[in-house]
Amino acid sequence: MALRKLQKSIKQGRRDWIKIGVILTTVYSMVCMWHWKIGLTYFTELSNLFAAGVVLAQLITRSRKLWPVKFAAVLSITVTFLVYLLVLAPLTPGGFIAAYQQDHYASLMLHVITPLLTIADFLINDGCYPWNIRHYLFSIVPPLVYFVFILILSVFGVRWHGMSAPYAFLNYAAPAGWFGFRPETAGFTTMGVGVFYIMIFLVAAFLLLGRLLLFISDKRNRKT
Repeated sequence: MALRKLQKSIKQGRRDWIKIGVILTTVYSMVCMWHWKIGLTYFTELSNLFAAGVVLAQLITRSRKLWPVKFAAVLSITVTFLVYLLVLAPLTPGGFIAAYQQDHYASLMLHVITPLLTIADFLINDGCYPWNIRHYLFSIVPPLVYFVFILILSVFGVRWHGMSAPYAFLNYAAPAGWFGFRPETAGFTTMGVGVFYIMIFLVAAFLLLGRLLLFISDKRNRKT
């Protein structure tokens, strides 16, 4: 019995290193980007802080009640990883290499390393949770709350590189506005598509991506 407990403790310790990695890479990123205070209004940094906060709480409390919140954090940071990789990094002057080298590679940590560590931690340590539809729908709360947060800041005059939102696809002051289609204006400050349609797409993407993560988690859990 004592040997089994020791083996379990060692195994748990190895798994905890993933969580510690999430926290350390997030701290490194925040330190490197501290000079850019408005960065704390970006979904990228907030999703990283969200993930680091949840895994830290898991390390301290070992509570299973945190698992639905963990799923929301994992989904948020996964979207951060994919959106930057597929949409924002290609638009960065200098391309992918310049995009990920920013601020002493803090960009690489925020957009790649921390997201991948968080996803790995979820699949390895949280995949056995009995998820239900409430947890699934709860996962779209963070991006919706974030969007409301951005709108409030914008109303009070905050601007991001002259835009009314931190990201081109949320820039409702662009020619496409909320419901328009202006593909000829697509560029660094706009996607040329109304923000309303982008939000519908993002919510759908969140739900589909969440379903994919749960599917992979379920497959892994069945094998183990």
